[in-house]
Amino acid sequence: MKFNPNEETLMDRGPEAHTPELLESYHSSTYAWQPGMTDDDGNPMKLRISKSSLSGFGWCPYQYKANYIYNLSQEETEDMVRGTNVHAIVEHFWDAVKDVKDEAIELLEAGKERQSRRLLKSVIPKPPMPYLLGEDEVIDTWFEWQWNRFKVTQGYNWAAVGNEVSAHASIDVDVDLELEHMIVPVHLRGFIDTIFPDGDGGFVLMELKTGKWTPKKAKSMREEMQFYRLMLEEGNYMKYLPVTHWAWEFPRGWANGGTKAEWELEDTSTRKTSYAPRTVMNNIKKLVKAHITDSFEPAPKTWRGPDGETLTSCQMCSFMEICPAWATDEHEEEEV
Repeated sequence: MKFNPNEETLMDRGPEAHTPELLESYHSSTYAWQPGMTDDDGNPMKLRISKSSLSGFGWCPYQYKANYIYNLSQEETEDMVRGTNVHAIVEHFWDAVKDVKDEAIELLEAGKERQSRRLLKSVIPKPPMPYLLGEDEVIDTWFEWQWNRFKVTQGYNWAAVGNEVSAHASIDVDVDLELEHMIVPVHLRGFIDTIFPDGDGGFVLMELKTGKWTPKKAKSMREEMQFYRLMLEEGNYMKYLPVTHWAWEFPRGWANGGTKAEWELEDTSTRKTSYAPRTVMNNIKKLVKAHITDSFEPAPKTWRGPDGETLTSCQMCSFMEICPAWATDEHEEEEV
């Protein structure tokens, strides 16, 4: 069961570019880009890249090709439904809590913590039918983190100033081929879960995840957050700059062999985070080069599960039947 208390879904909202130039750039871009591609009027097209498409390419180039170039849909899983439901509640919360925040601050200052907490939580709606995938537990964990932060900040610089922020940017990517350099125009596109003030004139980017958490995920999270920062900087979203910190929340981090529910905050100016801009740009270049050379080879991954079993990325893929990595000798002979 899906439950979305918001007036619109992200798909309903459309491009929402904040300048005419970025809107035009978006409409002249496509995930299925090829060199020399033009629109119906003969205008050159750009490659469109989102955080999800970039990470999808890093996960498996062939899965990326099936999903973004062939435009094949993946089967919807329980994890996807759970994630959609939790994100919808969080989006609604940050919109609705504006109406009660000041009263909650007054109650907290008056020493009425229970009433303050109850008031904040009252903006979280209940679905018409009970959740089936453990969403209540995830939402409760997430809310407790917000409540604890509310108490620490006394409600000041606590609320999100950006909620599911629609972001765009247009960049030129210099790709090094064997015999030449090629400058490829690229359009970056994405929604940033939430943006918070840092209290000193800067901003904190926050990403919500409903999957498992392990410390190893910190590297990929920094790269996701850097993609968002790149969009804001290159798209000139001055109202959300500078980005001084980024953070991520995993309220279901204990699931599927994860360590625990966890959230982390990082300063973007430290040595620990300094590699992210270079890494993200290199990943973008690899994706652009794959489109130029049409190189999307399967990249199966294996790892040990929580009980010692061998797991593979292919078990979570909807495209095994058409994947060259899973073609049998019998199928290959038939094709010949």
